[in-house]
Amino acid sequence: MNLREAERRQRQREHPILRVIPFIEWCELRGISPSTGRRLVHTGKVKITQLSVRRIGVREDHDQQYLDSCARGGV
Repeated sequence: MNLREAERRQRQREHPILRVIPFIEWCELRGISPSTGRRLVHTGKVKITQLSVRRIGVREDHDQQYLDSCARGGV
């Protein structure tokens, strides 16, 4: 293993593995239609991750940011 490989592995250990939820599954999880989900993406309220040329998804940390932005002022 060379130095670059060792550095890459070290960086991977430092960052938690984040799951990417496929876009349609994310919409179902949040109880919104895909068209509403696309509007949220278009307005910048939720960040997406490009999985392939034709597939997108929402990372778990971006989903949490979206949920936090929807939360009302607490008690």
